[in-house]
Amino acid sequence: MEKRPWPLFVSAPLLGLSQSILVVFTPIFIDKTSLSIESLAMLMSLGSMLFLFSTPMWAKLSLRLGYAQVLMRGILGFSVSFTVMLLALWGSVTWQWPLLWVVFTLIISRLIYGMTASAIVPNCQAWLTELSPATQTMKKLAQLSATMAVGRLLGPLLAMSLIWLGWLTPVLFLCFAPLMCLFSVFRFSRTTATHTNKELKAINTELGQNQLDSKLAHSLLISITLICITYSSVTFLLTPMVQASLHYSSEETSQYLSLLMTLAAITMVFSHGLTSRLNNVDHFKMMLLANIMLLLSLTLMQLAIPHILFIAVPLLSGAFAILQLQITTLLCHLVGKGSKAIATGLVSKYQTIGYVLGACVLWLTSSDTNTSLHILSLLALAQLASLITWKLNIKAVEQV
Repeated sequence: MEKRPWPLFVSAPLLGLSQSILVVFTPIFIDKTSLSIESLAMLMSLGSMLFLFSTPMWAKLSLRLGYAQVLMRGILGFSVSFTVMLLALWGSVTWQWPLLWVVFTLIISRLIYGMTASAIVPNCQAWLTELSPATQTMKKLAQLSATMAVGRLLGPLLAMSLIWLGWLTPVLFLCFAPLMCLFSVFRFSRTTATHTNKELKAINTELGQNQLDSKLAHSLLISITLICITYSSVTFLLTPMVQASLHYSSEETSQYLSLLMTLAAITMVFSHGLTSRLNNVDHFKMMLLANIMLLLSLTLMQLAIPHILFIAVPLLSGAFAILQLQITTLLCHLVGKGSKAIATGLVSKYQTIGYVLGACVLWLTSSDTNTSLHILSLLALAQLASLITWKLNIKAVEQV
């Protein structure tokens, strides 16, 4: 009898948890290293940008090595990256390292993170879907996504508790907590068979690649990219929107944003939890609902109504959660057993592209709120067109 895949539900939230902890830890980080906020942001984004290159690499390696081996390497790299970050902080405070040494050590830390941590979420998703019947794919992915959202929700509270124990404790936690996940995944892999033999790999790689190169997959990948552009841009635009409409100070804006982000995380947990309880789901109707929520959210943000963000931001978070889940499920259905990581890896890759393009939108508009929101509204309409194209392609395939 196979064990329940709880190690996957413990490992997948590592990335979201670390991001939430680092956001809270940022003021201490700047104080201890004397880095500017711009320099720190560039260093942190370096790791995320490398996901573009490392995610496809790990997806292909999973066909040869299996999900367990790739996932364990990703978790180990995650732990090592924060150990190197710990060294940079310790060197800056205790040994009074020059700023150049600190920056160089942090670059190494983010390089390790970017090249290894990208293996964690896609392989957890792929492994979980392979262990589940095809009819349970969306339900299991929803449960995993809800767990990751809970990790983001608990991250700030955990960070504040750890800082109370000592200023370096949050980074120590990120060094050693993954090792417990690593051990649990190793134990789980010893009792669980995965389909990675040569026959399945040969058949499914060719089948999966052909299906993922189809128009159906392209429309879905365009859609996930567009929603990530919007989500990324709005996240950065929240600060100027709050300050312009409410005239808050920096400290008050930070507290206000903390409430918005908490509400956004709760919405994601609710969306994934609700979806996991649905038995029969029409993917097109769910994605259409998400697109309507997205357009409504962007429309509300352009209205000069105080505190309207408490409605607009949860709508955007819910739309993002629904679309991500539906698209990941549909792409996983396009590939066979042993190749699920190709599908989940593609989702992760195009999400990263969307986040990068979101920053480019702000650069092109000089972070002007109204211009950016107008562009994002047009992209939301393009996303709706992509969804309709996907539906038309589905009908064309069925007729053939």
